[in-house]
Amino acid sequence: MMTGRKYWKEISLIFGLIILYRDSFFARFFQDDFILKNIALTRGLLEPIANFPYRPIAIQLFYNLSDNPVFLHLFLFFTFLAGLFFIFKITKSYTTVLLYAFNISLFPLFYWVATSYFSILFLEIFLGAYLYLKNRNKPALLVFVAALLTNELAIVFPALLVLLDFLYKNLNLKKIFPFIFLSLCYLPFRLLISPFPQVDDYKLDFSLKFFATARWYALRIFNLPEGIRNNPLIIILFALLIVLVLLNIKRLNLKLLAFSVIWFFVGALPFFFLPNHMSAYYLTISLFGPMVFLAEIVKKFKPVFLTIYIILSFLGLEFLKTSHWIILKP
Repeated sequence: MMTGRKYWKEISLIFGLIILYRDSFFARFFQDDFILKNIALTRGLLEPIANFPYRPIAIQLFYNLSDNPVFLHLFLFFTFLAGLFFIFKITKSYTTVLLYAFNISLFPLFYWVATSYFSILFLEIFLGAYLYLKNRNKPALLVFVAALLTNELAIVFPALLVLLDFLYKNLNLKKIFPFIFLSLCYLPFRLLISPFPQVDDYKLDFSLKFFATARWYALRIFNLPEGIRNNPLIIILFALLIVLVLLNIKRLNLKLLAFSVIWFFVGALPFFFLPNHMSAYYLTISLFGPMVFLAEIVKKFKPVFLTIYIILSFLGLEFLKTSHWIILKP
């Protein structure tokens, strides 16, 4: 007879996320939501929108699902859980899933419906990657097309597949070529129907500011909430996580480290070159590499590391509830 004990880890994770983000389910529409909702009501499903990103699945389709923000928040919550499921299917690591699930850099995915273009992409990227690793290329290509219609940043998907091949199996460029070809075809199509924004906040900057921006994003890997300054307890817990990693430095796997660092940067392109427009949820795909790395390197102190990490999640989110505009909704 099947009992709940078999799934106690999964049940604990889901209830933990519900408790952590309990008030996000009732967050109201604000700012971009009203613009996107109006677009969804007045445009056809695949109709391009002048001077606006081409994201029909994340806009026209998604915002037509319901007028109730509670329903849409629940939809995105279960979308996130589905993405975590495929991360587990890829890595076979519950620790990786737990680290991903409780990284509060992703809190906007729960509090702001307008981040649907990252929430839905999260599921599509890891579903597509799972299908690819299972040698189911045709379904993976269909998922990739859906990802491109959700968020133009899906264009990096072929590079992510190369990294997965590098980590889990032998590289097979012939197998990846259809994805590369689709990306190359999509780019001019995307630029033709909707050029990239020209406002200052979105201007690419290839100066030395890259290093400061990369450092800011790297701190998010260890669950440090953005904007934290003078909170001794959070800073101490953050420092303890760093110490636990350093104590395991002998377990360092150079191949895994390379995978982690490259995935981190590729998964968040081009945001490392946008110093005037930094948001932690841009790491939605990017966190996979570092989480796989951390799950492997902290095995010796895993219970301690995970306990500190999850405590930091709750403390960090309480801090963000008093300081971050996405939660406060001015």
